[in-house]
Amino acid sequence: MTDSMPRWSAPGAQSAPATRWPPVNPVDPRRPVPAGVPQWRHRPAGSVLPARPTYQETHRITPAGVGGGAAAAVVWFLVTALLGVDLASTMWVMLVASLFALGAAWLLASYGDRGAAVGVAAVAGAASAVVGLVVEWHALGGTWILW
Repeated sequence: MTDSMPRWSAPGAQSAPATRWPPVNPVDPRRPVPAGVPQWRHRPAGSVLPARPTYQETHRITPAGVGGGAAAAVVWFLVTALLGVDLASTMWVMLVASLFALGAAWLLASYGDRGAAVGVAAVAGAASAVVGLVVEWHALGGTWILW
C-alpha cells in the first residue's frame, strides 16, 4: 500500500498508526524518470536509504581454509597411494581413501571448517577422477585392472 492510496477503516474505529519501513527507493512523482531507466532503479538525488539490518555469515569460507583442506587431502592421497604394491591395489586404495576423504569433508562441513571441507572434497573428487581415468584407460586397452 503506498501513501497515495486511501486507507480504509471501519466506521467509528480509530486507524492504527503506520508502522512499516519507508520505501527503499522513494521516487519523487514530480520528477520524471529519465528515458530508458526502469522505474525501480531511479532514485532522486539526496534521498537516503533507511537503515536495514545486515546479516553476516558467522563461519565464512576463507581461501586459507580451502587451501589448508586441499593441502591436507593431497598429503592424505600421497601417503595412501604409497600403500599399493601394484597398479590394481593402488587404485583400490585410492578409491577407499576417496571415500574416507569424502566422509571427512562431510564431517567438516557439518561440524567444523567449511572451507577445509571444500578443499578436501575438491581434492577427493579429483583423485577419484584420476582413478577412473586410469581404470578406463586400461579397460580400453583390453585389461581390467580392478580384479
